[in-house]
Amino acid sequence: MKRIKIKRSKLSANRSLEGETIETKMDRVVNNKEPIEDVSPIIYQPRSEGVRPEFDIRTDRFNLAIEAMDVVSGSKIAQRRSLVVETPKSSENESAQGTNNQETN
Repeated sequence: MKRIKIKRSKLSANRSLEGETIETKMDRVVNNKEPIEDVSPIIYQPRSEGVRPEFDIRTDRFNLAIEAMDVVSGSKIAQRRSLVVETPKSSENESAQGTNNQETN
């Protein structure tokens, strides 16, 4: 007869807390005259501006991400170029040519 092994898991239960209901929150805000802090960003814009691509469901968000990364990579490249110390190549070339001329004389 086979014995069944009980496997112990290292998963733990979620110790979440129950949140405040909307009714109690509205009661608290109205009675205590607290400002409303939980607001979402406004996503509508005037009709004259048209639909912004970040809020348009038809926009290819991959292209937006590529454009954003191009800006980031451009700034990183500029930052690296500013750190590079330029060596005077003209003085190195002159000294190398001078030694060659002396050897032939």
